[in-house]
Amino acid sequence: MNKDLTAVIPLESNPEVFDRFAYNLGLSTSYNFNDIFSIDDAELLAFLPRPVIAIVLLFPIQKNESLSPNYHSSNLISKDEQPIWLKQNFQNACGLYALLHILINNKRKLRKGSPLDEFLNNNKEIICSNIDQFIINFIQKHNQDFNESSGETTNPGPETNINLHFISFISYDGKLWELDGRSVKEEPLLLGNVNKMNQIDLENVDLINQPIIIKRIKKYMNNVDSESDKLKFSLMGLSKQ
Repeated sequence: MNKDLTAVIPLESNPEVFDRFAYNLGLSTSYNFNDIFSIDDAELLAFLPRPVIAIVLLFPIQKNESLSPNYHSSNLISKDEQPIWLKQNFQNACGLYALLHILINNKRKLRKGSPLDEFLNNNKEIICSNIDQFIINFIQKHNQDFNESSGETTNPGPETNINLHFISFISYDGKLWELDGRSVKEEPLLLGNVNKMNQIDLENVDLINQPIIIKRIKKYMNNVDSESDKLKFSLMGLSKQ
């Protein structure tokens, strides 16, 4: 983290690291992140706690535009029916924004009186305009956690150019969404409706059972510049313990 708070030490794609930050923000300890080692291998998925109510994808930044989806614009849906989208204003903070996108749009899973719960209660109509100050305060309070946030890898500096990026996938109001703090359109990306045939509990949609999510993740994985880039992908899912 630099003195001007324009950049942060990037987070490692590590469930323990994400759990630590999620609990500091306010996530109930009934939930935790787990590595997703496959999205279509039944044997590997058998070890994954379900339902997976949110997914974090880490991928190498891709230069071409072939990922631009032909989905309906979220402008066709009223703001009240859309998840909250946050613009990433801090360098290397994509992991933190991916986490915030999940937690802010799953308010019921926050502990009452936790930092993020109190922020949401006190800023109901101005969440997006005030979130930067909340993030700055959070970074200052948990500076040591950021210094240790690289888990098992060497800790890069906050202004290091990282060629990797985090995004989130969630369900919200019966629809499936991709949330990227660096979205060019500056809005959440509507992927489609929840497939109710593969879903019993619409309050806790299992994203692994949603074909649209799996197709979208595979599109990222197939859109690489080189074979070595395929080794840079990482997936984590949020589930109840």
